[in-house]
Amino acid sequence: MAELEEWVWNKLADRCNKTTIEDQTKQMIKIEVLLAITAAFLVFLGVFGSFRRRCSNGAFAMVGFAAYTLMPAVIAYSLGLIQNAPFCAIELPIWATYLVVALRNMDSYTAHSMGDIERWKSFNVDSAAKLILTSWMILKYAILAGPIMGILLVALFIKVDRRGQALKLASNSVMQKNYRFIADYMSTEHLLGDSSDEDPATMRGYRYLVRVADEAKVHSLCSMHSLCSMAKWRQKEAPWLDGDAPHYRQLLNSTDEVITVEKVWNCEGRLLSARGGDPDGRLKDLCLSFSLFEFICLRFAGYSLPGEAHKKLCHLIRRLLSEENGYERIFRVIELELAFLFDLFYTKYPVNVHLRRSVYRMLLLPIAVAIPLILLYVAISDGFVIMATITVFFMTSILVVELTQFGIMIFSEWAKVKYICTYVRSEWWQRNRCAGKLIEILCRVWLVKPWGRQLRQYSLLKSYSYSPSKWIYNGLTAGYLDRKRNGQKQLDPTNLSKEVKMAISRSLGKYLVMEQASLRRNDVSDELSWACNLETTTHVIMVWHIATTFCEHEVPCAQLSEEQRDNFGIATKLSQYLAYLVVFAPRLLPGHPCRTDYIFDRAVGEARELFGGSSVSMEEQIQKLKTVIDNEQCQETIVGRGARLGMQLVNGAADQWQIWKVLADFWADIMLYVAPSNDTAAHARYLTTGGEFVTHVWVLVSHAGITRDPPSGKQYDDLERS
Repeated sequence: MAELEEWVWNKLADRCNKTTIEDQTKQMIKIEVLLAITAAFLVFLGVFGSFRRRCSNGAFAMVGFAAYTLMPAVIAYSLGLIQNAPFCAIELPIWATYLVVALRNMDSYTAHSMGDIERWKSFNVDSAAKLILTSWMILKYAILAGPIMGILLVALFIKVDRRGQALKLASNSVMQKNYRFIADYMSTEHLLGDSSDEDPATMRGYRYLVRVADEAKVHSLCSMHSLCSMAKWRQKEAPWLDGDAPHYRQLLNSTDEVITVEKVWNCEGRLLSARGGDPDGRLKDLCLSFSLFEFICLRFAGYSLPGEAHKKLCHLIRRLLSEENGYERIFRVIELELAFLFDLFYTKYPVNVHLRRSVYRMLLLPIAVAIPLILLYVAISDGFVIMATITVFFMTSILVVELTQFGIMIFSEWAKVKYICTYVRSEWWQRNRCAGKLIEILCRVWLVKPWGRQLRQYSLLKSYSYSPSKWIYNGLTAGYLDRKRNGQKQLDPTNLSKEVKMAISRSLGKYLVMEQASLRRNDVSDELSWACNLETTTHVIMVWHIATTFCEHEVPCAQLSEEQRDNFGIATKLSQYLAYLVVFAPRLLPGHPCRTDYIFDRAVGEARELFGGSSVSMEEQIQKLKTVIDNEQCQETIVGRGARLGMQLVNGAADQWQIWKVLADFWADIMLYVAPSNDTAAHARYLTTGGEFVTHVWVLVSHAGITRDPPSGKQYDDLERS
């Protein structure tokens, strides 16, 4: 009996031991799989995160959102498995440390949307909790391998997480405090010198701030004008003087440490000379872009520039437009402004551009490589091939991301502005040709372009019959996918041509001088003004869009001369782009988005009722549009009005040249009309999906002081300037 009892207990013990080994194996496999997933997320976010500002691909955006959302959850779950592991292994605390380091490596993907920015406190708390948990695990294993664990602990604290700091810097409340100083300065900047002595060609009199001293005693100001470096409390004179009653506006204590646009243009060093390292003026324009970027930040902070400051900017804009290829230059400056804005909101580059950050990264790289190599040797020696493979994969992913982020950071626009300002401030740098050549090389490298330079397109007559798949868009997927409506099918995007930019610039230049809309300039205001004074801006866009499509069929591009083809391309591209904004980005247009959506849905319904099924060719659609003109029931619909306007353009024009000249000028003017907006968050949102051209025009008209406050009942023809 005793022997049988002993045999039973032995069998149970063997089974328990076997179960424990199986559980350990399963848990180790779980941890290894999660490490591989984390490494894949890390590489995607770290390497490709910066491409969001120029990539409009929907699949790319979806993968980025999935990786951004799931990565913290996967890391937290992995840390929990490592913490509760019923066995001891030196790999566990090392993997835990690398998980936390991975979480801190998303420099190029700090926030997915504007909503994430306001949650900077929660990110700090979450980061601190993971740091404490990982530190405790390292200390727990200190007896097993003291020196290695100590190095890991040091490396963990060296890799300081700046994500919360970056988000805090971009949060609305902090921006309001930071830019109060800029608002005070800009309210008096135009009074610092004689306005008659201002010269946009040499930037004389343009004392727009580029960089203030690093040693500023004002914490909030130092966070931005020291290129967002950490505030330093040193015993040096603050660049800002306290304001006096009754306005209490702070004044700038102008010193050699303060770099302005005027100082950059007056720099006599070879780097910034036309015969030296800056023949096309791109390096100077980079500093101008950074200075003007701060004016856009004023909009986000709720401040506005005084009228005199807008007049000064208008003078500068007119000077740029008067140059040969000035339209290319002005849009290049705006591209860089929005690149700075994207980095401020969605990356950590503004707080990482500092010598101390670079030193920390360089110190961490040897540690990141050495310890996994030691671990790899131990794992191979003990025969753990899979464990060694996972370690190598995870080590390689962090190393790739570290090197990529370091490269992007030193070639970022923020770093280039700092290099140039240091050059302007230091006479030794200006005399040293090697230093100037090094900065020139660094500033000529562009790893990530500012944006994709594309216009998204939509055509009502080509997409009205589209119906979204109910297998994809239904009640079950409504919580995960944006709802698609009938007729909401986007065409392939087209490249932003120089003709389009030239048309916008030409229209703005004529408006700033003559303050006349395109119809009056082309002497067709009396005949076509009815189509500009419709109920809403959405009505105007859709009616003229249908009319442009009508003319595109009746007067095709093949029949036009080269000059006429330019106007044809301008009109058709902007027509389909404005229609795209109606359908896919109504927040960027005047009027309430829900109202815009409803009007579009009604237009799709009218087109379906008139044209029928999807098999109707474009020729049949045009013929039906011609018959609609005499139908009293259709005369007040969007489709009927579009047909009427199209016939009026085709029959009333003296020649084909005038049709496309009128349409090209009209669409350029209406781009200027719809661009002014107070919904700054909407423009910031679309920066993460490749950006929109209307945002670039919004920056341009904001600098020019153009607003859109038409009297009741007037929708387009009364463009106003503040």
